[in-house]
Amino acid sequence: MNLFRFVSGWREGCACSQWGLRLGRLICASALAWGAGLLTGAALAGDEEQIEGLLDLLETETRLATRSGMNADFVPGMATILLGDEMLARGARTVWEALALVPGISPALEVTGERQVLSRGVGHGYGSGNIKILLDGVSMNSTLMATANPVLNIPLEQIERIEVIRGPGSSVHGEYAFAGVVNLITRTRDRALGVMAGEGAERGINGRWFWEDPTRDLAFSINLAGVEADGVEAWVERDALGPLALDGLSNAPGPANTALRHHALFSDLRWGASFAKLRLIDDATGDHFGINHFLPPDDGNLAARQRYLALQLGHRLTLTEEGEVELRAEAISHERDRDRLFVFPAGYLGEAAVFMDQDYRERRYELAADLHWYGVQGHALLLGLEAAHVEVDEARWTWSGYPLALDPDWLDDDRSRRILSALVQDQFNLGERVMLTATLRYDDYSDVGGLFSPRLAAVWRIDASNILKLQYARAFRPPTFYELDYARSPRLRAGEIASYEFGYIFKRPSWETRLILFHSDLTRPIQFDDRDLDGFINGPDAVLQGVELEYQHRFGAHFKVDANLSLVNARRRDGDEPLAGGADLLANLALLWRPRERWTAALQLRHVGARHRAEHDPRDAIDASTQIDLTLSYRQVGRGPFVHLGVKNLADAEVWYPDQLTSYDGIGLVYPDGYPTPGRRWWLSLGYTF
Repeated sequence: MNLFRFVSGWREGCACSQWGLRLGRLICASALAWGAGLLTGAALAGDEEQIEGLLDLLETETRLATRSGMNADFVPGMATILLGDEMLARGARTVWEALALVPGISPALEVTGERQVLSRGVGHGYGSGNIKILLDGVSMNSTLMATANPVLNIPLEQIERIEVIRGPGSSVHGEYAFAGVVNLITRTRDRALGVMAGEGAERGINGRWFWEDPTRDLAFSINLAGVEADGVEAWVERDALGPLALDGLSNAPGPANTALRHHALFSDLRWGASFAKLRLIDDATGDHFGINHFLPPDDGNLAARQRYLALQLGHRLTLTEEGEVELRAEAISHERDRDRLFVFPAGYLGEAAVFMDQDYRERRYELAADLHWYGVQGHALLLGLEAAHVEVDEARWTWSGYPLALDPDWLDDDRSRRILSALVQDQFNLGERVMLTATLRYDDYSDVGGLFSPRLAAVWRIDASNILKLQYARAFRPPTFYELDYARSPRLRAGEIASYEFGYIFKRPSWETRLILFHSDLTRPIQFDDRDLDGFINGPDAVLQGVELEYQHRFGAHFKVDANLSLVNARRRDGDEPLAGGADLLANLALLWRPRERWTAALQLRHVGARHRAEHDPRDAIDASTQIDLTLSYRQVGRGPFVHLGVKNLADAEVWYPDQLTSYDGIGLVYPDGYPTPGRRWWLSLGYTF
């Protein structure tokens, strides 16, 4: 017995008759052709043979929630799957921009321009990594700050799809799967060459190639992209020197330093049941708004650089008809460097401006084994074992223009961490329509201690149109190396979250809707002390309550509506204050029109409600904003050219991100209004698929 047979009874019940099954397949194929561009006009007109040949590609399956392939409708919790081609057609350029289209997800910026992602209001603050980010199943969160900023900058031309789970995911994925899990699936099965261009002198190339030998069951692929830009203008009228009456020292008014350079190479080799994955990312950006909220010079300096080198080797071993084992070994190097990072202007501490250089390197090694067992009727068992070791190789800095001598070690470079993990999971069905999932994971940290992450979920397929879901899950977020070195208390404990979710899916041939209600309790969340501004602490407990609603409607083969709405009330328990950085209201609306077979026009509207500032920040909340993107796409089925031409922020709306507090004699040094973002701008992506 295998997992496909285990869930086959569920799939068989999705149509009431053979006629209904064919009709459902036809509509499903027509809908997904919007994003993937897979169907020809003949297929849309009813070519059932072609539809049958595409059904395997159109299956929306994910391993993210349970580590076993299942239809996204049947996994515990709500899984969102974004197709790379459809996200491009809707105007998203990078992974970071695409994630903003997921219900409950909102983007943010760190002061030096690093991308952040908030899930259900959780995740604001310096070095705030509360979402597990996987690249083809390989964890990319650094132990320094729990973030994976270079991964968020990957162009969507390299991405086949993005899988997202909101809410706790530690029971399967361990550390940093605190407020969500994101897995990026890169393109490995096509051949293409393309170029990219955009506002701010953006220019780039991308290319993909694959080769396979079916007789030897051998396949190889390579996927690369490079993007450089002088930077899209984000104009700053006044920086933190203004409130200090030191305007004469400031570089404001002027543009933020948003220069960028991003290079990525992904390579995959598969030989039978063995596989190897190589991931190289080199990401550099300007220092945007300055690490102390003093606007840097507009010189295009790439002051912040991060590099990832990740290698994964694996083998899938079939034991019997009832069981198989997947073995994995991973080695990851993460470097985070600063090159003349602007700190203080000339005249602030001395005659010369102050700059900082910084070098940091960590290495992570991991061994893992997953045993899948289907030998018990009605049960799919998973036993997972993992062992990881993380160590700091280098953590040094040097200063120019600073009047005092500083210790060259800015972080304990002897710091290391050992993690031993075990998980057990049972997916079992009660009859033909109810599936229960019980998962328990234990992680033992050499520097933090032991942590349990349980999950209990039920999915009830009431009939072909109605699916009901219930879930309870707990997750944890260990302190990072940076937080441990700059903690106020001698023992900084792991933050924890417990979440209760109720989900409902209603599906009809031409439309569907999804609803999820959630309640989450945050215990000891790790945060920067926004009162005294002098280190990291376990903050007060908080509670999250909210609702997320999704709706899709297909009007024949030429028009589609995709919308979602998120309402969340994220508050501290002690004073009922809102959590910083988040918004109570998020909404997306996409209108896609196919006037002809190969052409798609998309209007994407994104609304973000008022964003909350830190508890002790006396300023008003950041105003709500609405951004409209317009995109026109041409894509030929199979081999041929493709073009995406778009305008972002069509109405030139003002969009701001809330800033993060630093300190100056107890006074917060901030930009008066927050971090500005670019206005209207154009972009282009074109190429040829071979």
